Amino acid sequence: MADAGDLRMNDQPRGDGKTARHGKKPQKQVPLGGANKKKRRRIALGSVLASLGVICLAIAIVGNTMLDRFGSSLDNATFIENDVLPPDYSGYQEDEVVDYAPEDLSTLEVRGNNDYVTNYLLIGVDSRDGERARSDTNIIMSINDKTKTIKLVSILRDTWVYNPGLGGYDRINSAYLYAGFDGLLSTVESNFCLDIDQAVTVDFHGFEAAIDALGGIDVEVDEDGVSWIPKENPGNPDSFAKDFYGNQIREPIGYEAGTYHLAGFQALAFCRVRYAYVDSDISRQRNQRRVISGLIETAVKNPGKIFNVLDAVLGDVTLYRVSKGEILSYVDNATKYLGYKIEMDYEFLYQNMTTAGGAMVLTLPNHEQQLMDLHEYLYGE
Repeated sequence: MADAGDLRMNDQPRGDGKTARHGKKPQKQVPLGGANKKKRRRIALGSVLASLGVICLAIAIVGNTMLDRFGSSLDNATFIENDVLPPDYSGYQEDEVVDYAPEDLSTLEVRGNNDYVTNYLLIGVDSRDGERARSDTNIIMSINDKTKTIKLVSILRDTWVYNPGLGGYDRINSAYLYAGFDGLLSTVESNFCLDIDQAVTVDFHGFEAAIDALGGIDVEVDEDGVSWIPKENPGNPDSFAKDFYGNQIREPIGYEAGTYHLAGFQALAFCRVRYAYVDSDISRQRNQRRVISGLIETAVKNPGKIFNVLDAVLGDVTLYRVSKGEILSYVDNATKYLGYKIEMDYEFLYQNMTTAGGAMVLTLPNHEQQLMDLHEYLYGE
């Protein structure tokens, strides 16, 4: 086991066949996990940036005079109540984190929606080839009517978690690949004590289309990341202004930190690049949340373009147990959300660990206390 210290952030069931929606995390680790795979050079994007948090709330702020037209645009989205594909764990490869002793979370209350808090899971998937995909971006979006905030909390894709469908441990980004919405949501509940029943996915095409439909967005870009963002479109979402080794291979948008106006392909590059950072995916998730904020702010300032965004992106959005009526209610109560503050400052404390197969994963030290802090942050208690 290698300990790199703490990092601030950021059709066949297996075994007995159970794929329960709500699983419990055991006190003792079961030596399972799917981390011993070749690292994909293709870093799946944070395309959740054009999903519910932008599509619904930005439209809501624009105003209810557009309610009828918005309702018609929603017909392009996919609404589902149950997963279409059955669980499939055939791609699972066994692995374990040596000497890892997970904490007992059974004494913690599982929190869900209440009179003033509504939680969604925003899921970014890279499904360019139509295959089942990992959820490489997982963001908890919590709307709190008491504190008048919309809070976004990232769960890093390499987080080592108990998977109820497997009956053991794996990276969190595999849960959606194996068992879709139910598999991922039950994994979130077991490891974060949050009962989230509603979720949204969007793929990379929807993300780029949303940015371009707005004419680009203004985003604060840090010094480490700016030289990785290409000035001209390379025509390949896997290509940056630098290569894997950090060599400058094409002209970047700049070399200094600052606010830049990003086109869709540039915002995508900023959301995806992680080799620029010592803490890798932690900074990548921070960048994604910056783009979420920039996208919402730009949409609110350009209400005339908002339906261009809808037309461009809703065909790539799937809403799980989120009704059309629920979204329209946000629009109908537009003024309610006008003063809500978007907060993105909560980050988990992670610890770098190595599996028996040599893969790097992230665990949550002081897991119980971190979840208590998370619940206080989301519920304001």
